[in-house]
Order: sequence, then C-alpha cells, then structure tokens
Amino acid sequence: MFLEFPGPGGRLDPVQSLTGCKHLSMRLLRSSRYFLLPLLLLAFGAGCSHKSDHASDPGTPPAITTAPASATTVAGRQISFSVLATGAPTLRYQWAKDDVDILGALSATLTIFSPRVQDSGQYTVTITNPDGKAKSSAATLTVTPALQFTAAVSVVSDASGNLLVSDLEDHCIWKVSPAKVVTLLAGTQGIPGSADGQGLAARFRNPGGLALDASGNLLVADTGNHTLRRVAPDGTVTTLAGSPGVPGTLDAVGTLARFNGPYGLAVDGTGGVYISDSQNHTIRLMATDGTVSTYAGKAGQSGSTDASGGSARFDQPNGLALASNGTLYVADYGNSCLRVIAPSGQVSTLAGLAGTPAYADGTGSAARFNLPVGIALDASGNLWIADTHNHAVRRVTPAGVVTVIAGSGSAGNIDGTGAAALFNQPCGITLLPTGNLLVVDTHNHLLRLLTPAGVVTTL
Repeated sequence: MFLEFPGPGGRLDPVQSLTGCKHLSMRLLRSSRYFLLPLLLLAFGAGCSHKSDHASDPGTPPAITTAPASATTVAGRQISFSVLATGAPTLRYQWAKDDVDILGALSATLTIFSPRVQDSGQYTVTITNPDGKAKSSAATLTVTPALQFTAAVSVVSDASGNLLVSDLEDHCIWKVSPAKVVTLLAGTQGIPGSADGQGLAARFRNPGGLALDASGNLLVADTGNHTLRRVAPDGTVTTLAGSPGVPGTLDAVGTLARFNGPYGLAVDGTGGVYISDSQNHTIRLMATDGTVSTYAGKAGQSGSTDASGGSARFDQPNGLALASNGTLYVADYGNSCLRVIAPSGQVSTLAGLAGTPAYADGTGSAARFNLPVGIALDASGNLWIADTHNHAVRRVTPAGVVTVIAGSGSAGNIDGTGAAALFNQPCGITLLPTGNLLVVDTHNHLLRLLTPAGVVTTL
C-alpha cells in the first residue's frame, strides 16, 4: 500500500489517503487476476490429473504382496505364519483355521507356540481397511507327532531297545518301545511320594539320573527323596539305599545310609554303583552288599581341588560315565568342567576351567562349558556332554580336545546339522546301539536323535 505524503507546509488528508488506497488496491486486484487465474487453473488441473503410485494413499484397499506359506513342524515346536500387505492405513488382520476365526489372532504374524497334531489344517488371513478387504490363499500346517515329556532329564536304552526316561516334574519313569509307544513304567504322573510298589502304586519325587544293571534292572537316583531306587522290568520299585525325605551324609548299609540330592549313576562290572551326591559335593559308591562309602570329595565342602580321594573337591557333581578300565568321568556342574577319577582315586580336570562358565572349544583348560549335566562315553573313549546352559552337545576326546557337535550356544528348537540345530537346556544323553546318541532336550520337552556327524532330528 502506498500513500501520498504532503509537501512542505501541506497536510495529509486521511479520507483522501484511504480512498486512494482503496482505488489502488482494486486496480492491482483487477490486473493481478490475469496472472493468478492461469496459475490456479494449472494447479487445479495438475491436482486432478495426478495418479498416486503409493499403495498406502487414502482410498486404496488392501492388497497382499506376500501370502503365508505352508509349513511342517513337530508337536511342541513353535511355528509362525506371516503376511505382507499394502493399502491405506489402518490395516486390520484376522487369521482363521479351516475358515473359523482364531480368537485374538489380529496381527500380521500368527505364532502357534506349542502346536499339537490337531492344529494341522488350512490357515488364512483376511486383511481389511475402510476401503475394502483381501483374503489370502490357504497355507497348510502339518504337525507330526513327537514324544513329549513334562521335564525329562535322563534316558537309557535297554537290551530290548526300549528307552527308559525319568521325568523330574512328573515324578515318574516312562518306557518308550522301539515302535515309539509310550507307557508308564513306574510312578503316577504328577503325584510325588516315596512308596515302594509295582507300577502305578510306586511313587518318586523328582527322579534324576538312570542306569541299568547287569540283570536289566533300572537304577534311579530319586533326587527329591535322597534315595537310590531299583525298578525291575515288571515295574516293581524297591528302595536300595537312603531314607526318603531325610538328607544327610552318612556312610552305612542300605537304608541306613544318607544322601543329599543324588543325581548321576554309573554301574561297574561287579554291580557296584557310583552315585554323584550332588548337594554333598561328593562321589559315593554302593557295593553289591549295599554298603555305601564316600569315593571322592568331602561332604559339605564344595571346591575344585584336584587331589586323591577325600582331598579332592567337587561342586554339585551331576552326570557320570564309567570306562571299562574303571576310570570314572564326572560332569562337575557347579564348576562347569569335566573331571576324571582314576581307578587309584586320583581326581584331575580333563577339560574346562573351574568356576569359569562360557562357551568355547579348545583343549583342556582352554575349553569352556556352562553348567553341564549329562555325559556319555563311546567305544572310542570320546565323551559326549550335554552342555546344558550352552544349549549344545560337545565332544571331548581322551586328550581333552573339546568340539561343539550340535547347537549354537543359544536356546531354540530346530532340527538341523551342527550350529543350525538348536536345543533348550539339554540335560540327558546316552549312546544307542546304532552309534547315534539320544539327547534329552529338557526345556523343549522332546527327545532328539544326534548322529556323530552332528545331524539332529526329533524322535
């Protein structure tokens, strides 16, 4: 806006100034219309003729770009379906099985955390927004049966090819036939106790390690009862040593002896039984006449000292494996290492560094374990370790060279080879007559087969 100011001696007329402004403004507006109109028309035309290349622009219905894919899994192994889609926000998802909506399945990914065989079927997802909807093609889920347990921790194979499994939390012993038929051998599922008896009449409390004697009887470290039990092939259970519910350290005969959380077992050629008395930090020996003595370590004193007999120290010893020459191998759980007891009673450390849990291959003290539980010995003198908190199976040569055979150091549930296979806190391991190994994958509730080459499958 421009105003005309008076010259010297003159004065400004407010009316004239405002009138002049008004006339000038009208003239500018009239003249500017010739410039503004084409620009407005151009902008309007461009806006109307523009076509969006963005599928998320308002007004666009959903479109599926990647449909869910069919999958196969075993019972108990987590499986997921996912979908990718475009369209105007907000996209809403609804998954269905066999055309029946699944309650709460409202995201782009559907995860079935513990699938059952009956979860097999056709899975679809419908995606909607205010402008329309799209339904995916069907993805087929196949769930194959698998042997599942609540908290299996130990397994052995008998002369007939049956697998005998201790379930720590179900307080019972299972038998799996070569045809994979599962029956309850002894105890009552989910009911703890200490009663001797046959089959369902017997009771256990958190049974741990297992071993077979020369007569085909199953020996059970009844960890929660602080006793050693025997299960005959017909399921009859007898208490051999210790007193139910009475922990202690006493060396004595049969039920007069006392244990504190016994776990690992190994039977020698004469019928003597080695017992890892975990909470006493000792290795005990029960002779064929039932006399229990302390073989190595000192009751109530944990440590990692390599020495002879009672001068040696352990920290919650777990799994045991006995060589034909009388050498006893110990998975020293609390020390995260592998110990050896010579027939002379001298204790040494074969692999791992006491009190230094980690995950590393190497020789001797350069290797690292993380709270190993299970241990098995093959005909070549190699030890196979269920490295529980590393979620892996390790092999240890007689020279102490440690190698990861399967597992990655991280928990999971995947069949595969080597590091591609995943476990979740495997506790038990045993050698099968075929030369393969059976791994008790405790927190996955499964039994896994492992070849010496590291190929893992689910039983």
